[in-house]
Amino acid sequence: MRRWLKAIRSAADAVAERPALWLPGSLAWVATVGWLALIIGVATPPTVAELTFLGARIVGSGMWPWNLVAFAAAASLVIGIAFVLAAAGEAALLCGRRASLADVARMAAIGLICAVPTMIAFGATVAAFASIARGEFNAPEPGAGPLVRTALRLAPFLVVIVFTAAAGAAVHAAAVRRAIAGLGGVGALREAPGTLAAAGMAGLLQPGALLLARIAYLAVATIMVRVLWAPIAVRLESEGIGLAGMLLLLGFVAIWLCLVLGGGALHAWGSASWTRLIGVADGRRSGADGQMEIHSHT
Repeated sequence: MRRWLKAIRSAADAVAERPALWLPGSLAWVATVGWLALIIGVATPPTVAELTFLGARIVGSGMWPWNLVAFAAAASLVIGIAFVLAAAGEAALLCGRRASLADVARMAAIGLICAVPTMIAFGATVAAFASIARGEFNAPEPGAGPLVRTALRLAPFLVVIVFTAAAGAAVHAAAVRRAIAGLGGVGALREAPGTLAAAGMAGLLQPGALLLARIAYLAVATIMVRVLWAPIAVRLESEGIGLAGMLLLLGFVAIWLCLVLGGGALHAWGSASWTRLIGVADGRRSGADGQMEIHSHT
């Protein structure tokens, strides 16, 4: 416990003193979960009637099931790009200017492998949602709405997604640090569980703490985006995009970029704290042009 607290304090001090680490952290943040704050904060949530109509339209379309296949292919492409961008940000944090395309490719591959359990859990959740939602929306009961009832029935699946995501992130953190120490991708993944076990209790506390910190920051960022966007959306709908509307949009984008930088600092702190808990063997330098030694445990 004491070692973990020392590591996260030291990482926080290092990241606070090196704003250059926030930029690659921001890239990794946006590519993983940061985009959710913008989508949820700006988009208008669909109504139950709209969701019911959308589901019926998709299933009843003459293109079924090829429309679903096309959607899955597009989603897979977007997810692949997101993994590459996140790997680029992480490589810049861990290797600085020494980061190469090989480092990015290796980290992206490790990230994809570590995310397989979460993807399987997510796929099972989507399948369960399709089955449960059809009954809940077509035969509504008094009381809670169909969305609430569906979410409650999907709660065990969501818990599995959260658990697999946290565990996958921990294995990924250990594996990429073994990889940049000179091991191949397979060897790094093979040694990752042992590396986490060697960290002791800190290896168990770190993924849970990072998960809670990211969820909390994502919630705060989403609320801020929602509160800031609501009056802008009303003004744009009533008056269109004039000079005042453009100024409001510029202000909104500026605040959003500040939130992204905050998420980048949070991601960089998580990466630096993992480094202090796990370390690497060859002493290569981490981000900000090698200002932090990633083998440091102090």
